[in-house]
Amino acid sequence: RMTATTATSNDPAAAAAKNDAITLDEEKKSESFSSSSYPSQNYRMVALDLDGTLLGNDHQMSQATVDYLRTLHKKGFIVSIATGRTASSAIEHIDRLDLPYSEGEGFPLVSANGALGLRVLKRSTPPCSVPPSPSMDTTELFHEPVPQNVTIKALNLAKKLGFVTNYYIGHDIYANATTPSHFTLAKKYGDLTNIHHVYCTDDYAAAMDRGLPSKLLVLCGNDHIDTTTATLAQELKGEAHVIRGSPPWFVEVLNINVCKGFGFQKMCRSLGIKMEESITFGDGDNDIEFIQMAGKGFAMKNARENVKVIADEVTEWTNEEDGVIRTLQRLEKEGLLHFSNN
Repeated sequence: RMTATTATSNDPAAAAAKNDAITLDEEKKSESFSSSSYPSQNYRMVALDLDGTLLGNDHQMSQATVDYLRTLHKKGFIVSIATGRTASSAIEHIDRLDLPYSEGEGFPLVSANGALGLRVLKRSTPPCSVPPSPSMDTTELFHEPVPQNVTIKALNLAKKLGFVTNYYIGHDIYANATTPSHFTLAKKYGDLTNIHHVYCTDDYAAAMDRGLPSKLLVLCGNDHIDTTTATLAQELKGEAHVIRGSPPWFVEVLNINVCKGFGFQKMCRSLGIKMEESITFGDGDNDIEFIQMAGKGFAMKNARENVKVIADEVTEWTNEEDGVIRTLQRLEKEGLLHFSNN
């Protein structure tokens, strides 16, 4: 794999990423999709991370990005999103893209870092509610929540460490905030993703009665990110997939069989797309497998070094410079994108 950046041999994160690449490259080789008449260099689909990738630092898409992705969709090129966010948080961006789909289809969305796959279709008459409910109808394709024993263990660990946890169920995020710092970090996360927490005081009992979480997110703050990641990874070793958050002030806990890459793989299967016919863009630790498993995986110029080292290529531009669409425009000029409507 070619990369625009090399990591030093004493970088443990980069070394771990390289070791993981071996397993995931084997996974890519073992794919058994139906045969396609398109050569592997003709990409049919792009999957985009949101924060730090598709979105600028204001957490919005530029108008140039919206316009170009609409053009690609019109030509028959598949545009999708793969994010750590909830579906309801991603839907505002899908709504802004406003890509037309036939009834029964819908925008391909991988949410909760690969735990949940959906097709999203705009409602003709959005419902009225406060806070606003999603203006889209969703069809669930797959869901792999965190098991109950791991959920209880992770919640107790976070509580012992003094941190509040986001509990993701359906379109809701529960938080058992009890201190000013808990509420500050919860608000910070709400501002980042434009969500409204369901605050609880029952140690998540009502949330657990509703069902198992798609994921858990421990809000630890920037100063505790590395120690919290290490502690959770050690205590949940062999039981959960623990990811250092991006931006780096939270830690995510997923089903041990879940990552954004495997969620994207399931989405590709549902669309009849080979992994080698896909392009992905990302910037954070949660994007590593997602980038590795695609036919062409891009790390953003603003990505962490351990993400850049496993990518096929690093973009010439950051998320603030519309790096995603400028790279796609280059690939289109090189004749590497397949348009089914041409």
